[in-house]
Formats: sequence, structure tokens, C-alpha cells
Amino acid sequence: MWISTTEAVLRLADVHVLGEAQAKRVLRAGLAGPRHRVGSAYFYENERFEELLARPRCSDEVLDRRQPFIARVGRQRPLDLKATWEEQAAVMGTGWHLPLLTAFQIAVRKPLPLVATLGAWVVFTADLVGLNRADLRLEPPGDWEAEFAHTWLPIENGPTWTIWGTPVTPRADPMSVDYDAQVAADRERRELSSTARLRARTRE
Repeated sequence: MWISTTEAVLRLADVHVLGEAQAKRVLRAGLAGPRHRVGSAYFYENERFEELLARPRCSDEVLDRRQPFIARVGRQRPLDLKATWEEQAAVMGTGWHLPLLTAFQIAVRKPLPLVATLGAWVVFTADLVGLNRADLRLEPPGDWEAEFAHTWLPIENGPTWTIWGTPVTPRADPMSVDYDAQVAADRERRELSSTARLRARTRE
């Protein structure tokens, strides 16, 4: 059986509280399998789509124990899930502007598990071993990766990044050259936080 893009978007909105644009990004990325064109419309195998919806939520026990660096794959990161790990790491590792406190936390805890999500589903993992200015230094993940594979995390629609177990609204660092951008990001995080908590509870 097949499910149309329109139907799939409605199901994603209902089950995972995703907006239309975000739901379409999930489908285009291939998380529900390849799309098949019929005329001007696209369809997906219903079985593959249901498998995506059936993926479990990553447990709080795992998140509390691992305390990963969680990064959302934004529109500016064209992550190809069929690419090699090295190619994906090149996309995920560049263009981060983290506060000094976060850089210190990474330095103290390295290697720190990095888990990237798209529409809340885990799509990429790595060991975060340090920073190179605005870039993350990444290595292939350790055995911990199996605990996150084929799960979803309760943090989508929140901040662009967070370290699980630490405040999701880190204050802007006045000593950073990116202070103005961080102030704007802090404001955005505050606006999104209540919505993110509501959506996470709704999914559960």
C-alpha cells in the first residue's frame, strides 16, 4: 500500500506535532523510505512510513546517563543520509558559534556524544572531541550509538542545540565576538521553550 505526501504530512502533524515544512523535510530526507512519483504527486510505501512512526522515544535513562550534545539539522545543513559518515560529519561539524561555557563543558567531558535530529528522529551520531573555532571536531561514534539508533528525542522545535542535563537557554557570553547573535538566539530560545515542552508532552 501507498501513502501520499499530503496524507503523510497530516499523520506526522498528528503523531509528532510537526509543521508542514518540517514534515516535508523529513519525507524528502528519506526517513520514510524513497518517494515514488505518480503523475505530479509523490507517494511513500505505507509500511516504511509506519515503521518510522513506530520508532521509540529514546529513554530518559539513556539521555541522563549519556548527556549528549543534541543538534537539530536545520534547513541550512543539507544532510544527505545516504552519504558516508565522513561526508555527513563535514556538514554537521561546521558553522557553530558556542559560548565559552559550552566550549569548557565539551573540553571537560570529551569525547561527548553528539546526536543530530531531524523532525526529532536521530539521523547522525558522532563523538564530539573538541572545537576548532566555530567548527566541531568529530570522530565516529562509540558503542553508545546503539542506544540512540532508530529512536526519536523529545527536544525538537526547541533550541538549535543543547547539552542534555544542562539549561537549554545558556546566557550570551559578553566576551564573545558573537555576543549580539547569542543575545538574539537566547531570545528565540525563550520564545520556543514553552512550545517545545508542550509538543514533547503531546508526543508522549
